[in-house]
Amino acid sequence: MDKKTIHRQDSLEKLLRYVLGRRPDEFGLCPDADGFVPVKALLAALHDEDDWRGVREGQILMLANQPGDRSAFEIRAAAVRLKPPWASLPPEAPEPGAWPKLLYLALKPAAWPVIFERGLFPKTGESRVLLWADRELAGKVGRRLSPTPVLVTVRARAAALAGAVFKPYSELLYLTEAVPADFLSGPPLPPKEEEAPSRRPREKVSGAAGSFHLPTPEPEVHRGKKKGKHGDAPDWKNQIRRDRRRRGPED
Repeated sequence: MDKKTIHRQDSLEKLLRYVLGRRPDEFGLCPDADGFVPVKALLAALHDEDDWRGVREGQILMLANQPGDRSAFEIRAAAVRLKPPWASLPPEAPEPGAWPKLLYLALKPAAWPVIFERGLFPKTGESRVLLWADRELAGKVGRRLSPTPVLVTVRARAAALAGAVFKPYSELLYLTEAVPADFLSGPPLPPKEEEAPSRRPREKVSGAAGSFHLPTPEPEVHRGKKKGKHGDAPDWKNQIRRDRRRRGPED
């Protein structure tokens, strides 16, 4: 391994010690109760930083899988953490009186109409919702899910007075299990698509399966000239000719 690669790995290790062991919230991350962060989530957070967009999973695994017990990192089920002796988590949380009035999260556009109607709840398989005190950080986290996320504002203080429970992880990150829809605001919902008008069913003809009844044609109405042997003559002239034929030749 050349000196440049070694220097790069050393710099990455220092960064990961800070991200995983001190302030994961600053990077839009929240470890589980044991301090683990999914490797994919960690990579997405690193790729938001200009100097670390080229980091790959293999580089993180290389730091965690050093010979013996030399590594400060530990891998478990596609997640990584800084080992407890080196970690200092969670960060110091603010007192309730210092909690912000508003919190934010960014969603996929398709999720907003559902949450607007039903309120905010954890995703399937998750036990908490992450809310951010900084709207720019919330937007950064949301862009990891969608290039055009919907920013939702949570009136946290009003919701707390109404019974919603918020748990601060740090001054940037708050956790909750539910927020009623009345305390959420965001962009206007797109108009609902109108249903296409239903087609009039065709009438089937009794008898053969799969056949359809054709509409009865309207009788033709002749106006003016009448077709026949003397089709070009008016009706009154044709009537005179018929009378002459019945009487025979005149004397």
